[in-house]
Amino acid sequence: MHRKKMETRLVFLLAALLATALLESKPVLPTLASEADHSVLSEVSVFETGNFHPIQSDVGTASSCSPPRSLLIFRPEEKGTYPVILFHHGTGCHNSWYSDVFKFISSHGYIVVAPQD
Repeated sequence: MHRKKMETRLVFLLAALLATALLESKPVLPTLASEADHSVLSEVSVFETGNFHPIQSDVGTASSCSPPRSLLIFRPEEKGTYPVILFHHGTGCHNSWYSDVFKFISSHGYIVVAPQD
């Protein structure tokens, strides 16, 4: 019963965090489509690393106030307000196997939260 209550609290907390991020999110990079010179668009690659320096945090389940599942969190090192992405891989593998993807996304100004399923 206690575990179910903790899981419910965690889901509510993450939903509230995501809702807050969506309300406060602003574009991190200027919109290139609004530029008068559209030749810039041909030079942009979706594979380029972003301008932020991602850092990783592991939140385990060792303490009594920890989440019911371990969390892997990547966020930009630079101070600021960033949108949050909750990533559920759903494949039965380890969330750490996606670390390169999380690092890439975080380099573009996002916080990535990935619970271990």
